[in-house]
Amino acid sequence: MAWTTSLCMVLCMAFSVQGFGLRDNPVEGDDVQYLDGSWIATHQMSGPVKSCQFTENMDYNVGETSSGSAPASNQQDCCTLCGQRDDCVIGVYHSSTCWFKTAQDVAKPMPQDGRVACKPQRSPGSTIALSNATVPGDLITDLEMAGKVGDPLYELNFKNATLWGFGVWNYTKTIKFTDMDVKNIAGYSTAGSDVVLVFDGIKMGANIYMNGKLLGTANDQFLRYNFSLGQAMNSGNGGNGLQVQVGDNKLVVSFDASIDTGGRFMACTGGWDWAPYTTTLESSTNSATFTRGIWKSVYLVTVNGGGAAIEHVIPQIFYTGPYPTAPLPANEHSDFKVDVIVKFYAPRASEGTLSVHGEWGSSEHQHISLTAGSGVSHTVSLTASAKNISLWWPSGLGPQPLYTIAVSYTADSAHHTHDDTNADATAVSTIRKVGFRYVALVTGNDTDPSYVKKASTSQTTADFGMYFRVNGAVVFNRGANMIPMEELEGRMNAVAFSRLVQSAVDGRMNMLRVWGGGIFLPDIWYDECDRLGIMVYHDMQYAQNGHSPSNNPVQDAELRHQIRRLSHHPCIVVWDGCNECRVKMGTATGIYATFVMTVVMQEDKSRPIWPSCPAIGWTAGVHALDATPTGDVLTTPNDARSIETHGPYQHGGGFPSVNGDNRLVLFPSNIPIKVSQIDTGVALQNVFASEFGCSVFSSFESMSPTLHPSHWGVHAGLPPDNCTGGFHSRCSGNNPMAERNYACDNIIQVYFGENDKLDSVGEAIFKQQLYHCILGQALVIKSNIETRRSTNQFGIVVWQYNEIWPTGGWGSIEYGTPRPGQVIGGRWKPLHYFYRQSIFTDVTVACGGDGLCYVKNDIAKAFSGTVVISAIAFANAQVTTLESKTLSLATGPGVTEWIQVDFSKINPPDQVITATIMNADKEVVCDNVIPLTEPYKMKLLKANVKVSVGSKNPGGSVDIHLTTDHVAMYVTVTTLAAGRFSDNALLLLPAGKTVQFLPFSDTVDMSLLQSSIRVEDVSVYM
Repeated sequence: MAWTTSLCMVLCMAFSVQGFGLRDNPVEGDDVQYLDGSWIATHQMSGPVKSCQFTENMDYNVGETSSGSAPASNQQDCCTLCGQRDDCVIGVYHSSTCWFKTAQDVAKPMPQDGRVACKPQRSPGSTIALSNATVPGDLITDLEMAGKVGDPLYELNFKNATLWGFGVWNYTKTIKFTDMDVKNIAGYSTAGSDVVLVFDGIKMGANIYMNGKLLGTANDQFLRYNFSLGQAMNSGNGGNGLQVQVGDNKLVVSFDASIDTGGRFMACTGGWDWAPYTTTLESSTNSATFTRGIWKSVYLVTVNGGGAAIEHVIPQIFYTGPYPTAPLPANEHSDFKVDVIVKFYAPRASEGTLSVHGEWGSSEHQHISLTAGSGVSHTVSLTASAKNISLWWPSGLGPQPLYTIAVSYTADSAHHTHDDTNADATAVSTIRKVGFRYVALVTGNDTDPSYVKKASTSQTTADFGMYFRVNGAVVFNRGANMIPMEELEGRMNAVAFSRLVQSAVDGRMNMLRVWGGGIFLPDIWYDECDRLGIMVYHDMQYAQNGHSPSNNPVQDAELRHQIRRLSHHPCIVVWDGCNECRVKMGTATGIYATFVMTVVMQEDKSRPIWPSCPAIGWTAGVHALDATPTGDVLTTPNDARSIETHGPYQHGGGFPSVNGDNRLVLFPSNIPIKVSQIDTGVALQNVFASEFGCSVFSSFESMSPTLHPSHWGVHAGLPPDNCTGGFHSRCSGNNPMAERNYACDNIIQVYFGENDKLDSVGEAIFKQQLYHCILGQALVIKSNIETRRSTNQFGIVVWQYNEIWPTGGWGSIEYGTPRPGQVIGGRWKPLHYFYRQSIFTDVTVACGGDGLCYVKNDIAKAFSGTVVISAIAFANAQVTTLESKTLSLATGPGVTEWIQVDFSKINPPDQVITATIMNADKEVVCDNVIPLTEPYKMKLLKANVKVSVGSKNPGGSVDIHLTTDHVAMYVTVTTLAAGRFSDNALLLLPAGKTVQFLPFSDTVDMSLLQSSIRVEDVSVYM
């Protein structure tokens, strides 16, 4: 399967427009003019070496150099070699080797005897110009689109940072100002008018210039930057003498790798144990870097004389009733109070009318006075009575109604600079969508009235357990950890983000955690979570390793901006400080309480806050019943019972790679699972698991386009690299699979036996290897979750949800950017189908090897139905019913019925167990295939499994017909067409089965579906 450069370019161009669906809510003024689209990017390359300067006994950044080396015959040769590389500042010659030192390296001189520093003096070089660079976007994507570099995720291309990693890149846009624009800018000090230049997001350090004058420096990816052009023009008011003119004006964003960001960029940039490890570092933090760019929108906001712009609208919604321990009845609960906080920018003092209207029928109009400046705040309070609203519920518990809050500000008058007369000003307006729900993060036994009474006046959370109540209903949370969809922001795609949330719901998830080493996600992702009922557990973007917090104005502004930007979303149910930082007062991590979460609490008191993920709670600063902020000082305990867990993690290994164990160390398969009959329920001690997982590759369709066909194999058909260094090893060699994060040898061999074909390459063998790997991951997590659901856990959030590139990652959803071989939003792996079939269903069933089975109701509703447990013989497909039982389960979650089934006549290699739950309407709500031995031990007959594409149905789905002559296990259908199947990775009997292909858009490419569809099962590779 070969992908041409021209096809890649067409796909990139076709989907680049999706970046415009990723815009934040803008600063609203009298006019907003976007500068998105085509910019010019330029870079001055180094010229040829004209002379060399040598320094004896000198080296730099010893042991940490990331730009590599080359053989050299002498120091002059080393100087010449360094001069040929744009990223090399000094070459260090030693023992016939030239080590290339970057600007970051040279900042760390380390004298070393016997070494010679060779500094080339270069002549001026040529200029690289990209005439169609894209904003929003990133540099590497622009270079690829211009044909200057290949696909950075292909083979080892991401390690060649010659063009993107160093020096200065300038992004330039010509802005055409009208006469009115110039007068508004000039009227800043006289008429109170202005034009504000807004950058919603700039990644990595950059200086911003207008007509040659420095407006400011950006050094935080997560902060919105506003530059008042009127103030810049006004030299007597902190300005710099900016001059603007009618017609062309030059805006330059100058990216300079030497600008220190203090680690305020996506922590997984440049590598994580599921992301590509690059060769460039930020010297001040030693944090890996990759691309840079203007990754969000740029626009101009006009403020007419005497008026104001709306920077933020922050609805804070509070339930006014007593603490509920049962689901709130529709329209019969207490009212909600809605505090709408509006943040303004006014060039000078302004008076006018602030109007706030709630779609449910409540409005308020106030005449207000605004002082000059940014962040000027005014609050309007509304009431939402129960009779006028419907509650927002998590997916599976009810609907997700959303209501519009419309905000407008009309200044009393405006000084129009074109004629110096007064006239009525137009209204500046914006909207936000909200939902009405009450969220409690519960850590005590709130089924006990005495606890509720005591906790109602306490600020210390308990250590009884951890779960969420929404509108009084206890929620069994199941979901996964969301990582960024992209390392390359120019590839970000609004449709992909939307589809990813839909796949979570379709996989029966109700929670996604925004992991703290990534990004604050685009608005569309939160909008979709609001619309579909996904609860969001949200880290602040801190993940240690060069990305820890500092209490400084930039990070203070970052936190306030992001909370103000996102807090209207009902999907966000908890803010926490960081990923895996264990907040302990009086230590380095105490800053998460004293600074990070204190700022969050100051900005949002309407929802629970949590110290970190995981955490053990608070000793002060929150309401103990629901963990919402009190406004008092936040403190954490030194120790407590662990109520939230991370791990265990099954790491892939057995082949040298940047992550995982180079040795082949096998692990227990956990097939069959072991369960013990215990009491369960919210009145008993419990735990919340917010991370655990198993590493995994992706399908052949996803992996193969990023590898040369000669490397289509899990070992790439090459000698292994020499990989040393622990968790993140450094690999010496040229094996591209060594850089695909984790190997999968151990997982393959645990479930499919010893394998002497892992060194082989080719399309057929690579498909087999990857099928075994991704099915192995699915079996690991299936057994893990089935074991967990037999216990008293109310949160099961898997590491991780999605992939950031085709690699040995951890996700159940493949890389979701529309690139060759990929499905927009991500192709489902077998694990995701297992989630949907049984392990994430509201009511589930599973069995241990001794026949002890459980049925678990984990939804806040009673359940009636039946469960049927059967055995199917591999030899002849004979079905034997072992148990059929009527179910009547009380309102969950945590309601368990134990069933002892006679497995005495079951021979695991010869049979498989099925357990099916049907509701009172005879609808299947859980369909679990339960193996009692590993697949390689199953005595399966060679099945002739065939797949054919049927007709297209009226709703847009397509029938897919599966047939077999023998029992076939884990039948998996794959296609290049964008969509998923109604069922997959399934048990197929000789009667055959018809499933549906469900396209991810309104149309399906029938030709692509028919030409690319293929099917696998366990027996085909035996």
